Amino acid sequence: MLFNSLAFILVFLPLTWGVWRLALSWQGWRAALRVLVIASLLFYGWWDVRYVPGLMGSILINFWVGQQILAARFAGQWRRAQVWLILGIGFDLGVLGTFKYTHFIAGTLAGLAGYPPPFAPLVLPLGISFITFQQIAYLVDCRRGEVENPNLLNYVFFISFFPQLIAGPIVHHRPLIAQLNPAHRGISPSGQWPQALMLFAIGLFKKVVLADSLANYASPVFAMATTGPVSGDLAWQGMLAYSLQIYFDFSGYSEMALGLALLFGLRLPVNFDAPYRAPSLRLFWRRWHMTLSAFLRDYVYLPLGGNRQGAMRHARNLLLTLLLGGLWHGAGWTFILWGGVHGLLLVLNHAWGAACSRFRALAGLVAWVPQPLWIGLTFLTVSLAWILFRAPDLATAQRLYAGLLDLDSLTAALVAIPWQLTSAGWQAWLAAEPALGWAWIALGLGLVWGLPTAWRWVGYDPDPSRPLDRRLGLWAGLLTATLLWMSLKTLLAAPASEFLYFNF
Repeated sequence: MLFNSLAFILVFLPLTWGVWRLALSWQGWRAALRVLVIASLLFYGWWDVRYVPGLMGSILINFWVGQQILAARFAGQWRRAQVWLILGIGFDLGVLGTFKYTHFIAGTLAGLAGYPPPFAPLVLPLGISFITFQQIAYLVDCRRGEVENPNLLNYVFFISFFPQLIAGPIVHHRPLIAQLNPAHRGISPSGQWPQALMLFAIGLFKKVVLADSLANYASPVFAMATTGPVSGDLAWQGMLAYSLQIYFDFSGYSEMALGLALLFGLRLPVNFDAPYRAPSLRLFWRRWHMTLSAFLRDYVYLPLGGNRQGAMRHARNLLLTLLLGGLWHGAGWTFILWGGVHGLLLVLNHAWGAACSRFRALAGLVAWVPQPLWIGLTFLTVSLAWILFRAPDLATAQRLYAGLLDLDSLTAALVAIPWQLTSAGWQAWLAAEPALGWAWIALGLGLVWGLPTAWRWVGYDPDPSRPLDRRLGLWAGLLTATLLWMSLKTLLAAPASEFLYFNF
């Protein structure tokens, strides 16, 4: 089931919220928690009910392994706890590898021997990458002593809670389960639903109206590049359209997830914080998919040594971490290369920062350059790398990069815009498909760089110990209603499309 489907918005969500609210009022928070667990499993099973037993089996095995780790730790048997941790992580990675990477590995080996892939790709269970990382984080937290008094119902809820089940954010056990304490004031949604509905409405609008509209100008270009060359104007339009599509798609999902959790009185960590406003690649990765970046930092980069073992090992650790991040997104050479490119660019970014710290003149030059220029350069760098992320194979990516170098057709298309506007008028200009694509790109860039971050603007705070600090007035209700109306009107005209991160 999709957050942006009519079935979810008009049936599943209001029905689940109503039953949950009745259970909370009449029978208490444990009964309400059971309602959320059942609803979350129904939500997952809507996609394919055959995968629900697999999800539950994985949950039960990881919970049992976590209990063994905690028991060994309580008994002071540290080596035994470590063995159970290795076994649990091995199981999780084995399941992930079986579904996600066996076809890629087998196909690569068969290709080297001159044979076709020996079997078709396995159907990837929804959210398997997110679920795997979340369960690994739980096992490590058990080993570190950061899990207290676990019980099965809480753990099933922790993994299956539907706002974050499919595409994150990746949540740690302690901060989420602490909110289930009946003394926690967040368990009641009173006073939070205006922010919750507004976050959901903004996220839905970003996905349905913005991201899906931009997809109309990105997907055809990438499809064209699979069979032949692409002109410069179309290559640039396709790259920029996809860069904005994935931005609004993931931003929209992240805000919808925050809003949905808040409807049930719970706060999830922020996963998206205006990354296209970052003036460097380092800051981009602190703002894009923030919980994945934190996971890779805490469980890969720091265990490898972080930046504590000299410049060369620091560079190696960065590169390995980003290569793993690329492989996590997908089993393919394009994803691996995408991660490698980001890793190399981060190494250069850190080296540049070290040089600026060492040489005062260089630091002065950096300060002299206007920050919007650094933001634009970072956006362009990230957009160029997105081609590898989106392209189905390296040949397609190569054709698109070649098209970007065809600056003559790009210049001709841009120079012709003023003449077309004056001779035919803006309405006739917009009626042409390429022109409309550039208009959507201009609108997207204006929204990305011109409007405040939605969760900050609404007054959302991921810390449940602090009250939401902003009272929304009538204007917020009108804006929420307008965004919902525009989104629902769009959904009635066209079927809902999957979020891009559902594929991972």
